[in-house]
Amino acid sequence: MQQRITINLNTDSKTAGKSTILEYCRSHGVTGIEAPCGGKGTCGKCKVTVTKPYHKEVLACQTKICDGMEIIVGRKESTIDKEDSMVVLTNGGNISEKFNEHVNRNVVLKEETANEPEKAESNEGTLAACDIGTTTVVCYLIDKETGQIIAVRSGANPQRSFGADVLSRIDAAARADDNDKANGGLKLMQSQIVSLLNGFISEMLTECGRTKVCLFSVAGNTVMCHLLMGISPEKLGRAPFMPDEYFGREFNPLDIGLENCQTMIIFPAVSGFVGGDITAGMMETVNCRKLTLYLDIGTNGEMALGKGDRYVCCATAAGPAFEGAQIEMGMPASRGAVDKVWLEGRRIKYSVIGNDRPVGLCGSGLIDALAILLKAGIIDENGTILSGQELPILFRSYVFELEAEDAAQSLESSLAVHIAPGVYITQEDIRKLQLAKGAIAAGIDILFKEYGCKPCDLDILTFAGGFGNYIDKASAAAIGLFPPELLDRAKEVGNAAGNGAVSAALYQEAWESALDISGKMRYIELASYPHFDEIYVEHMNFCNYS
Repeated sequence: MQQRITINLNTDSKTAGKSTILEYCRSHGVTGIEAPCGGKGTCGKCKVTVTKPYHKEVLACQTKICDGMEIIVGRKESTIDKEDSMVVLTNGGNISEKFNEHVNRNVVLKEETANEPEKAESNEGTLAACDIGTTTVVCYLIDKETGQIIAVRSGANPQRSFGADVLSRIDAAARADDNDKANGGLKLMQSQIVSLLNGFISEMLTECGRTKVCLFSVAGNTVMCHLLMGISPEKLGRAPFMPDEYFGREFNPLDIGLENCQTMIIFPAVSGFVGGDITAGMMETVNCRKLTLYLDIGTNGEMALGKGDRYVCCATAAGPAFEGAQIEMGMPASRGAVDKVWLEGRRIKYSVIGNDRPVGLCGSGLIDALAILLKAGIIDENGTILSGQELPILFRSYVFELEAEDAAQSLESSLAVHIAPGVYITQEDIRKLQLAKGAIAAGIDILFKEYGCKPCDLDILTFAGGFGNYIDKASAAAIGLFPPELLDRAKEVGNAAGNGAVSAALYQEAWESALDISGKMRYIELASYPHFDEIYVEHMNFCNYS
């Protein structure tokens, strides 16, 4: 949705010290500006249109405001790239029944109860749960008596204007604004997430004819939970990466301005980069009798391996590439995104979310594209786009050279590959994806070493979260994201963190199980792991596991 904004420096006190359009929009709660790089001017995705005093498209993070400036943020209604069209995974297909065998946990659609007046319930009968992700946020309203999810709200995390990954937000939180300390990065990001949650909860309560939530269960990574509580995550940006708070207890929602809630619990974190979302997801899905590798691949790749009374876990700095951020034509999983790519004879074929004109590539499309480029011989095992006689004749028409202006920022080759009309992947994009997949694969390798087992010993490989739910597992195995021999043991578990948060709201036993699991996990700090750099480099190339 488009927003037209006029800046008045004389009457608006909030503009003090806000020198760029991006900073101004952050402090005024204006959403719709994507800044995956955190405002460093390197991603080029925070473009807005200035209509006064001049008329041109500019980068919001690099353009200073002036009195009377008029800007247009967002896109026209008629375009397909709308924020509310993002594909957000609100529930999974494999919901655990460990704690609620007698309860129907399906989402109750409004149409099913439209002819029945909503029964007024006491506050004690209404629960809520939330999964706060770096990219997306999902909230559920739950009827305690039946265990049914009676309303759902989801959307993009408004903190994304401070950067697509947790490291960017740690950096933003540490940079207090000397001219406006009340609106420094930490306070602004806390205000943004609390405001979103208040809106979600209020809407769901009104929809269901209820007034208050007696218990609100929250799962999120360690940084997101710090920002929610207004606790600086600054220590997570430097060694030894120890958080100020591990959570795993009750909090008073009123302390942070969260309305209509009596009590809030936040899932326990294991470390600075293995948070309560992993604890919640493992509590919900992992079978204690089967050796399981749990993967949550997003802007921060978190993973755990084990069964019974012993687990090892780690987090990899995969970055936001898998979610389309900092990729030339990357985008969220919204209308117009190429989400699947495959070979059909001598042609590269694709599908688009919403069956619309393709405008970019989301994470699942990027993984497919990488696998197809490798299979077709368009890139070699080092990830280099081939040219000339080295390139298979059948696919030479797909490779082209970027215009000088497009290639000027890159130190890499100027070659790119057409994936769909107007949509391409560059050599620099491939390098970023290699870095991301190498980090994940190296983490998996180290977990097996530390647990004292081999991939062939594994019983189950679980993929949690939206990215894990939608990627083609065969494509992921083909590029070496995980050991190929595990492909037949791979399954998606949907929004496991959200489902775990729902279970903990309903059942004390589930909450206690999460606390127990967090105490059994041994965290491995990859940054200081012996020979990690060598292992990382080994897994960057496209070759099979040894």
